[in-house]
Amino acid sequence: MALKLTPETGYELYGPDPKFPDVPYAEWKSRIDRVRKLMRAANMDLLMLWSKQNCHYFASFTSTHWHLPSIQTLVALIPIEGDPLVVTGEFFRWTVEGQSWIRDIRTQQDVHQVSSERQFPRDVAEAVKDIGYGKARIGLEMGELGHTWIPRPLNDIHALMDALPDAKFIDGDRVIWGCRMIKSPLEIDRLATAARIHKQAMSTVVEKYRPGMTEHEVGKIFICAGYEQGADWVKSGHIMCGSDREGMWDTGHHFDGCTINRGDYLSMDISVSYKGYWADMGRMINVGPPTETWKNYWDTIGRGFEAATKTARPGIKAKEVWKAVNDVIQDGGLMTFEMYGHGIGLDVQEPPVLGATDETILEPGMTFEVESLGASALRRFGGEGVFQYENLVVITDNGCSTVMGLPHHIYQTSYC
Repeated sequence: MALKLTPETGYELYGPDPKFPDVPYAEWKSRIDRVRKLMRAANMDLLMLWSKQNCHYFASFTSTHWHLPSIQTLVALIPIEGDPLVVTGEFFRWTVEGQSWIRDIRTQQDVHQVSSERQFPRDVAEAVKDIGYGKARIGLEMGELGHTWIPRPLNDIHALMDALPDAKFIDGDRVIWGCRMIKSPLEIDRLATAARIHKQAMSTVVEKYRPGMTEHEVGKIFICAGYEQGADWVKSGHIMCGSDREGMWDTGHHFDGCTINRGDYLSMDISVSYKGYWADMGRMINVGPPTETWKNYWDTIGRGFEAATKTARPGIKAKEVWKAVNDVIQDGGLMTFEMYGHGIGLDVQEPPVLGATDETILEPGMTFEVESLGASALRRFGGEGVFQYENLVVITDNGCSTVMGLPHHIYQTSYC
């Protein structure tokens, strides 16, 4: 199936520049320059990108079709020399033209047909050969650092490799994350805006809660408030009411029979996105009044977060931040966890993880959701339950800063 190449002039709809670019040209160009520097260091000739977030970051392309697993919406190719290009369906041509600074657009007809879906990897290989990289060292999203992958069936990946028998495929993860882990001022601004939206949505839940509400009703309050404040997507993590579902993490809020009443607490860990960048802040809302033991445990959680922010700075390993939090949680008599935070950006969770074994050295521009966690016995067994305090933290030149997150005071509804 022949590919169609957009001519250098006479673009079909938007002309030589996108009308609705996701980022300014200078921002996009800096990403391409940075990734090429890392490619040279890794002896990589071509970077091939298949995943939604990487195509968003490096090609400034977004589409709701990424949620349809049958269709590969776009593949971006970044050669070490020459212009980047994309391979996509003719159906998406104007979407690319309208958003992306990339103007070498190769398209496939009949993108929604199963036969075209199976042909697409071979069309990508044809584009690679056409630009002279058929015998190159090609970086793929192989997943060494996690959080990135090729979202295609295994037979499609085999078809791609079979169509490029003279190429050498290598893991591109360290090159990709070498760019994406370090956020630009524009990215940090979008993350901060997402955090503001999240904070307001959480405050709206506190304001509008009424005794006897179900998890589903509480979830609707948060989601509606998030969209009203400017979110482009609200992703359900977990909403757990009271003690009925303690320990059932990340199951959404579809359990209509679970209600929250006086004496309970509401655990909320939901993510909101602004222009593709996420806020992921978890909190407990008390429908108390809280016991003195609960207050003491909550103080421990706050001190754990403070320990993280005092430790996190350039040159420190991620696991050292984990240890600083873990020591406080353990000394406070709570059950400890194997991680206390994670990177955040175009993905809700990105590397590095603030975990017990992560050797990543922190650098200015890295962004984390620092997550101070601890647990006593579950309430059904006479304990005080699980505690969580999670906020956005940015690594600066000299330390770190907390960005417009949720306050540490005990969140209580007006119906305590």
